[in-house]
Amino acid sequence: MILNKRLLFILFLIGWCYCNPMQAQTLRIIGIVNDSTGNKTLDKAVVSLVRLNDSTLVDYQRTGADGSFQFQTSLDTFFILIEHPQFDSKTLYVFGNPKELNVEIPFIRMGIKVKNLAEVVVQGNKNRVYYKGDTLVYVADSFKVAENAVVEDLLKKLPGIKIDENGQITSQGREISQVLVDGDEFFGTDPTIATKNLGAKSVESVQIYEKKAQDNTSGMDEKIQVMDLKLKADAKRGYFGKASIATDAGLIGNPTTNFPFYESELLFNRFDKKQKLSVFFLSSNTPRSNFRFGDMNKFGLENERDQSGMSMWNQNGQRSNSGIPQTLKAGIYFNDRIKNWGKIGFNYSFNQNRLNATQSSLSHYFLQDTSYYTKDSISNITLNTSNKFNVTFQAKLDSLTTLDIKPSLSIDEGTTDNKTINAYQTAAMVPTFTSVIDNKNQSKGYNTRVESTLLRLFKKPRRELELKYIFNKTANQTAGSLLTQSIFNSFTDSIDQQKQNDNGSQLNYAIVTYKEPLSAKWKLQLEYYLEAGKSYQTRNTFVPNQGSYSLRVDSLSNVFENHRFQNRGTASLVYETSKHAFTAGVGFRNIQLNNFNVIGDSSILQSINNVLPRMSYNYKPSMGTRLNFNYFTRSDQPNISDIQPVPDNSNPNRIKTGNANLKPNYVHTLNLQFNRWEALSGRYVWSGLNATLTENAFATNTSYDAFGRTISKTVNVDGNFAANLYAGAGFPIFNRKLEFAPDLNASYSKSTNYINGKENITYNPSMSGGLTLELKLDSLEISVSQNYTYSSPKSTFNSLSSTPFSRTRLFSHRKFNRFGQRL
Repeated sequence: MILNKRLLFILFLIGWCYCNPMQAQTLRIIGIVNDSTGNKTLDKAVVSLVRLNDSTLVDYQRTGADGSFQFQTSLDTFFILIEHPQFDSKTLYVFGNPKELNVEIPFIRMGIKVKNLAEVVVQGNKNRVYYKGDTLVYVADSFKVAENAVVEDLLKKLPGIKIDENGQITSQGREISQVLVDGDEFFGTDPTIATKNLGAKSVESVQIYEKKAQDNTSGMDEKIQVMDLKLKADAKRGYFGKASIATDAGLIGNPTTNFPFYESELLFNRFDKKQKLSVFFLSSNTPRSNFRFGDMNKFGLENERDQSGMSMWNQNGQRSNSGIPQTLKAGIYFNDRIKNWGKIGFNYSFNQNRLNATQSSLSHYFLQDTSYYTKDSISNITLNTSNKFNVTFQAKLDSLTTLDIKPSLSIDEGTTDNKTINAYQTAAMVPTFTSVIDNKNQSKGYNTRVESTLLRLFKKPRRELELKYIFNKTANQTAGSLLTQSIFNSFTDSIDQQKQNDNGSQLNYAIVTYKEPLSAKWKLQLEYYLEAGKSYQTRNTFVPNQGSYSLRVDSLSNVFENHRFQNRGTASLVYETSKHAFTAGVGFRNIQLNNFNVIGDSSILQSINNVLPRMSYNYKPSMGTRLNFNYFTRSDQPNISDIQPVPDNSNPNRIKTGNANLKPNYVHTLNLQFNRWEALSGRYVWSGLNATLTENAFATNTSYDAFGRTISKTVNVDGNFAANLYAGAGFPIFNRKLEFAPDLNASYSKSTNYINGKENITYNPSMSGGLTLELKLDSLEISVSQNYTYSSPKSTFNSLSSTPFSRTRLFSHRKFNRFGQRL
């Protein structure tokens, strides 16, 4: 009988909500909350007003000193949830009536809080977006997505989150460097496997926070921004997955019927409370299969830039959209908890990328007293294969001590076949010479890394000791051939060479960090950093001799080693309260470098001392507002390719040689960020400023001959500066169905290089602004964006190259049908 009454009551509420639509009138609700005795009014109780038919949080507030609250809203049916940490929650229902627009509840008595020792009751935050400490939390179910949507579709709806065409994620204008699933890496460091394949409905919340960079071996306290996808409890149990296949083959009017595009993918998951098992497969020849320069660079290939000097990689490290990429990815992921004291994880991934690309350009070069043109045509065939193994082991040795061990291994192979035609012309477009360059390379290599961390807590709160050791070893071998033919007006020149390159490194890092609380708000942090390592590069070039490539070219061959030993100590003072966090510290570093030319039996010894100050300030005035300021200094060593004193003639028209006298740079970095989110209105604002000033910066000294061919080397320069100011906002209206999202970006850079021995300073101010309109209905979603960019570069070397330019871009939109499926 009780069950039947409850069922009838629920049916009555549903019928009331949907059969009695409210008119556009204002409803006023007033109430007074009392404690469980009824003798005292209750202040600071949280009162939430929730629309009954769709569970939307309309408004919330805290009761005043007299226990009162008041809401004014459009006429509808609601329930009022009253919560206080010392009393049981209370729920009241309000049925809107056009004849009674004032609802007064003069006496609300809270219930006695029930304490159940058998379980812990956790109250969730009712906001769509909120801060939990320093973590920005998005409640996933508060953002409506289609039935079969993936995480990437969910992320595109989150305020302040942006995803570009390559899948790169930014939050509040800052790049997301790592994507985790329940705090663990999901198939290594490839974020797209999680965002493009996990179902959006399985995510409980999306959390954004900062942590120390895992791959940071500079000894600096550098941080990265991390996105952690927290799964729902029911998504951690049972079997689920995704399978899809798509192609444009056979479509009417399809221009690529002879070579259709296709995508196929499979993701299978088996999760329970302790274990996670996932299997992944992707095969595609669409732009989503693009691979990054960083992955290919591990193969040790010389020709990562095409032979014309044009880059086939964009500014984000992604392949430019030329050619048809073909990608095959597969992997397995396993994670298991060991009782209540440990966790072990393993993942293996296979990645094969094939690209057949062509590219052409016409470039105009300005020198101080002349100019010239080049017409460049490039054909590039690339095949890269990678096998990656990652293991994580975490053990709680006792209640105060935790051990983390993370070994990893990557085995890579790659081949490139690059053919470039460079046609040089005078300023009057008169041909001077043409060169044809054919480069072929086959390479293989591996990278192994072991990171061990021991964290010891103490009985005294906030006292910590962390010991970290990192071992990293790389080895790459490349065998290649170089065939060139240069045709001049009166003669022809050619090169026929084979090359064997061997490069690698072995580095050891140890970091000890100790934190000692001085008082309730102050603590001292001490850090010692030790680095010992060696990197090497062997280049051998051979030309034909009696039917075989056995004659070694000494001027293009060498064995070069770089040894370094670094000590660094840092002391920081930290002040922390609920709203303020301030850190100020200073480090002292000594690094000893030995650049050893093995064949020439010569060394360049360097001992460099640096003082490295740092400071940060974080202000949290409210739950949805953050202000962060960060200043730090760092020093980076040059790459071994920049100090190897042997010419690289992979492109005979653009020869590069090393500079063994290069010094480490010294970089000042300033970051300022402001974020604000309003839960009730959904409005948000994010902004920031980044600036860097570099002394002993790495720059290029380039010499041009009469034809326009170049010889360049890396040198140190002072005063390089770059700054970037960015801001964005979102203004939802019409119950968040339409949103205006303007954004602004302004940048300025000053850089120095040398041309024919003369200093050239380039100034590059740039400004861009855009507006995005998003319409979000149950059966339709439209997004339209327009962006305008203006740049005005200036060069002290030649004023003719100082030509302002602008660019306008209009982005596409998406549509959905009434079933939530893409059209």
